[in-house]
Amino acid sequence: MRDLRLSFFDDSGFPREGRILLFYSFETEERLPRSGILHYHVGEKRFVGPRHDRELTSAALAFLEREGRVGP
Repeated sequence: MRDLRLSFFDDSGFPREGRILLFYSFETEERLPRSGILHYHVGEKRFVGPRHDRELTSAALAFLEREGRVGP
């Protein structure tokens, strides 16, 4: 995974207290672009929805912690 970018998708219409949506984009080692949205359930302290690469979700969780949206 190269050039990973993460940003908040706060205008989703979901209540901010219970859910955090993140937009992600990156390039694979084969130079193929990938992007999508990760859905983090605050109460359950986990990403929900389709299964994602462990490297992607680990980086996204570190991003959420750095931004102060979840605790370490």
